[in-house]
Parts: sequence; structure tokens; C-alpha cells
Amino acid sequence: MRFVVRLFFGAVTGTVLLLAFAGNANAQYTSSVGLKPSSGPAGSSFTISWNFYPCKGPVTFSWNGTPMWSADTTLQNTSGTVAATVPAGAQPGTYPVTGTCTNARTGEPLTAGSRFTVTATPTTTPPPPATTTPPPVTTRPTKPATTTTTPGTTTTAPPTTSAPPSSTAPATPTATSTAPKPGELVLDRPSVKPGDELSASGKGCEPGRMVTLTADGAEVGSAYTDPSGAFTAPIEFARIEAGRHTVVAECGVRLTGTVDQVVTRSSGGQTGTLVVLVFFVLAGITTIRFR
Repeated sequence: MRFVVRLFFGAVTGTVLLLAFAGNANAQYTSSVGLKPSSGPAGSSFTISWNFYPCKGPVTFSWNGTPMWSADTTLQNTSGTVAATVPAGAQPGTYPVTGTCTNARTGEPLTAGSRFTVTATPTTTPPPPATTTPPPVTTRPTKPATTTTTPGTTTTAPPTTSAPPSSTAPATPTATSTAPKPGELVLDRPSVKPGDELSASGKGCEPGRMVTLTADGAEVGSAYTDPSGAFTAPIEFARIEAGRHTVVAECGVRLTGTVDQVVTRSSGGQTGTLVVLVFFVLAGITTIRFR
């Protein structure tokens, strides 16, 4: 009788222990795979977190069935993370990421996985190229020529009159239309008199730049260059001084040209005085004869 009782209690105890051990063993079998982030475009990076127990040897990860990464694991190190990259040629869609490890107790594989969504790569449209419009070309108005008329002196002279000497003013050179070469400043006249129009043309400057023209330290004109770096501007001298003058154009580079100023004197006043003197001389001679 005692033997039967002992056998019964031994069987019950063994069954309870076996069930407890089996329950604990099954409860400790864990396998999971997480992805962070779980979506992104082709070529982007993400992190795989894993937890396999009991596991021996490496944990192997695959992308859509293709092995790509692995990480070592032991019974004391059952979890971890590994960095990964979405294949560059992956098309938009959802793909499985699977981790596999060998069960250290049963020799069977432990498998877990998650899914990664490949999104379309955003397309960026480049902005249109900026269009630079050069500033408008402004020119200074040319002052009209000032004509000074000396009033003539009218006298009643005897029958014999003497014609005043004639004076011939030098002819003004005609304007030229020679196109400037790069790095050259061309003036359309070699010389000018007071009231003559003068124009300067240059080439080789920076496009869309303001050009300042000076002579003897004084500003005589300005303009803006066109897209080819050329310009044309009227020249206006602030004062009239006979002789050769150098015109300088500043436009990122320095261009120079020369022009002569010609100053003529009016003989109208001298002619009137000469007529009066002749009148008095003749009047004196006539008076002496009649006496």
C-alpha cells in the first residue's frame, strides 16, 4: 500500500514539474524583428532591431528573400541592432525584412520579420535660370550751340569806300564713323570748335556697366554698356580751352582718346573800328582841300 501511494505522488510530482518546465521553456522562446523607420525611398538608411532566444551563431537578415546583413548573437546577447540601407534599385512597394537564427536547444530555426515600404523618390524641378536685364542706356542731352552775333556799326561814308578785310575761319573736320576695336575709345571728330557736337564710342567694357567719361579731371559724359560691352555717349566740355585734350572712359577697364579744341576770334568789332577811322581820315582830307 505504501508503495502504491509513493508511486502515485511521485507520478503527480513528476507530471507537475514536467509541465512547469515545458511551460517555462516555451514561454522563453522569443523572436522579433523591428524596423525604424519602416518606410523611405530607395537608397535611404534604416535600423533593424532584433531579439532571438535561445539562439546560437549569427542572426541573418534578408531583404525580400535576398541575404544582405548578419549579426552575431549568443545566449547572453540575445538582442541588438544593425544599420541597413534600402537597395538602390528597389521600386516603390512593400518588402519583407526577415531575420533567422538557430535555436540553441532544439536546433530548429527561429524566424521573425517585419515589412518595409519603399516610397517614390521625390523629383525636384530646378528653378528657371535668372534673366539679367541690363539697365537702360541714358544719355545726357546736348546743349544747343550758342551763336553770338556782334551788332554791326552803320556809318555814312564818302563815295570812296574801303572793303573790310575778309577773314576765313578754319573748316571744321567732318565726323567719322570708325567702329572701335576691343579696348579702344574712338571720338567721331579729331577736333572741335565751340558749339560742335562730339561723340565717343568704346568697346571692351563689362556688359551692363555705367561708363563715366572725363577730360582734365572733369566729367564730360556718361552711358551704359550694352550686352557686348560697347557704348556710345555724347561729349560735352564744361569749359573751352584751346589745345589737345585727353578723354578717359572708366568702365571696369580704362579707355582713352584725344581731341583738339579750336578757338577762333571774331573780327566784326575790328572791321567797324577800321571803317570809322577811314571815314575820319577822308573827312580830314576833304576839309583841307576846300580851304
